[in-house]
Amino acid sequence: MTAAEISAGFEAERRIPEGRGTRLAAMALSVGLSCTGAYADTTDQLLDQLKAKGILSHSEYKTLKGRHAAELKQKERKYVVPGRKVVTKENVVVAPDDRYVTRLDKGIGVHIGAVDVKLTGLLSFFAVETFKTQGNADVAGGLSGNSSVNNTNSIRAGLVPSALVTSISTRQDGYDLGFTLGIYTAGSNVAVGKYNANNGGTATALGTPGIDVRQVFGTIGSQDFGTVKVGRDIALFAADAVLNDATIPGGGTPSGNAAPGNSTLGHIGFGYYYMDWFPQITYISPDIDGFTFSVGVFSPYGLVNYSGLSGTMTGHDQPNIQWKVKYKGAVSDNAELTAWTSGMTQQHRVEIGDSVALNGSMAPGTNIRSLAVDAGARLDVDAVSLLAYAYYGRGMGSTFLFFDGISTNGEKRNSFGGYGQATYTFFDRFTIGAAYGISVLQANYGDPTTLLHSNENIVALARYKLTDWVGLQGEYVHSISRNQAGGSISGDAFVLGTFWSF
Repeated sequence: MTAAEISAGFEAERRIPEGRGTRLAAMALSVGLSCTGAYADTTDQLLDQLKAKGILSHSEYKTLKGRHAAELKQKERKYVVPGRKVVTKENVVVAPDDRYVTRLDKGIGVHIGAVDVKLTGLLSFFAVETFKTQGNADVAGGLSGNSSVNNTNSIRAGLVPSALVTSISTRQDGYDLGFTLGIYTAGSNVAVGKYNANNGGTATALGTPGIDVRQVFGTIGSQDFGTVKVGRDIALFAADAVLNDATIPGGGTPSGNAAPGNSTLGHIGFGYYYMDWFPQITYISPDIDGFTFSVGVFSPYGLVNYSGLSGTMTGHDQPNIQWKVKYKGAVSDNAELTAWTSGMTQQHRVEIGDSVALNGSMAPGTNIRSLAVDAGARLDVDAVSLLAYAYYGRGMGSTFLFFDGISTNGEKRNSFGGYGQATYTFFDRFTIGAAYGISVLQANYGDPTTLLHSNENIVALARYKLTDWVGLQGEYVHSISRNQAGGSISGDAFVLGTFWSF
């Protein structure tokens, strides 16, 4: 023991009132307080024996036990005595907060003093068989069907690629701080191009998978104020539609299966927009009786001619603005409700070189504004889960944000859609379900009849929870795409594979 510890022991003895046996008890307490958790048990036993022998009165015993418990609580903070081996708290330990390492109470990671480091991982691989496309209509922007001559087969990522996400958090000067880096990969060969890791695949030897760094952001906040997020992360608009999709641990429509890209589609373009991952500055409110509110400014994206039948606008001098209101809470002892509404708006300007400027429809510098809103609700009652979702947009396009959002003359196209799903889980392990979704793009006067009118799909699924980490999911998927004249193409697929998460 150090001189300070011994002095503290005698001070503890001095403070105890005179009485039969109190001097002896005080010395026992002083020794116990200056030792480790292992000796704490001995001190408790000694105090119990002194009381049993009548040396301590009931009030003296109660006072000493209370003081002993308070001192033990204060000593739960660990230190390392210089020159001593770092051991568990059962033996006395002292280490600076920034050096002592223990495992996290939950999840995979460690406490490094006041800093928590956590790893989250996903593994997503599925065997996919698609059958010959039915129909021969030209659907520009359609997502259904593959080869009209052959079936296609691939081993590919599902709706969510495999990933490793590192999260670091701490508290400094009254603020909760966080940092996250998420790296995703499909494992399939990527065809490098305009959309980078999302450009599509190439089924040839010597290919390599794409690396998609979707997340790199920091957070700062407090329990009363809420949280501010700065960096690249998932958007607010349409995010909950994607995250509540039952095909998240599966596949949904497997577009481009002959040369698989970064992921399948789930209901992307078949009931909701792909929300995408944006550089952003976002505020998230504290939870107030189950309600949270979020609003942020996001890096603006351009209007894209995805189908070959649309206009382009690449200029933007204002941020993309998004917002969301969400509720999550119990509505009864066995039922939980999740409900949300979100929106997005962005101004687009015509830049020199854009298609609408080149064809003389709109002069450079002219602007339009895109707008979209959505709403959804999910009800979980015992083993049953039900979801309904819908959206509406102007100048938003279909499938991906701002793809085919305007005609070649710059006129905004309207779009709407949604999806519904139901699942039932047996014995907390085996889940069956079905979902239907549709996305509609309304043409303007003069748009070609071959332009996409709608994508819709039906998904039947079965999932088995093998372990807490590993799930198996099988799906049958029927997809159909129609053009503005009513012509259609359709395709069917079987999806079977595994989704790991930890």
